[in-house]
Amino acid sequence: MTNYYISYPKINICFKILGFLDNGYCDIYSRYMKVTNTFFDSIVIKDSTSFKIYGNCQCSLESNTIFKAKEILKKWLLDNDNKKAMFLENFIIDIDKKIPIFAGLGGGSSNAGTYLLAMNEILELDLPIYILGRIASNVGADVSFFVYDVNSANVSGIGDKIVEFKESIIDVEIVTPNILCETKAVFDEFRANFKANIIDSNILNMESKDILKTYNIFELNDLFAPALNLYPELKEFIKDGYYFSGSGSSFFKLKNNIQR
Repeated sequence: MTNYYISYPKINICFKILGFLDNGYCDIYSRYMKVTNTFFDSIVIKDSTSFKIYGNCQCSLESNTIFKAKEILKKWLLDNDNKKAMFLENFIIDIDKKIPIFAGLGGGSSNAGTYLLAMNEILELDLPIYILGRIASNVGADVSFFVYDVNSANVSGIGDKIVEFKESIIDVEIVTPNILCETKAVFDEFRANFKANIIDSNILNMESKDILKTYNIFELNDLFAPALNLYPELKEFIKDGYYFSGSGSSFFKLKNNIQR
């Protein structure tokens, strides 16, 4: 049996840091939006006698987010005496990656979320979405958003609290410079030298297009200034109508460019 899945990127309309938690993670609030009008990763899942990941992933098996998701899902199933746990080892995962890495687009998280949804379907696990969300949050901070499989959401906590936000999806163009922004380094730079740039607490009640009309690139993303400190070559993309996604390095703009 062969199953085909599409793994989409996301952008952060805004990304605000409220503080730091005891576990070292940031306490955030953000608007995540899935982007379906541009590139995506293709994932093919085939029956096999052992677990393997193929494709242009550019990372070791153990550091691949799908492998991490498999291991965490397997542990959850074993802890709950689900005999289907061992069937997770019987698949080949073939990934054709088009989402740039270290780009703030959640490519690895999207792959992991897509995999969890696929296993829930293929193995007929019948896990409710909130359980998959808990499993996803142990894989990585952004994975829960992709498990909930919504187009737009207000995201808080460490990225594990997802509330769907119903709105018209905006049409964006993504520009990804050839700059690898290390997520941990950007967060560490923020922690060492910056503080939250608090803006209107009602921002997450606004539609994304109105958020982008109202605020600029620095106001919307608390990680842009620290990323710029670490990677000054990002400066050339500080243009009217450009916004920064996550820890970067991707910028996005509306195709019908909004002028502030």
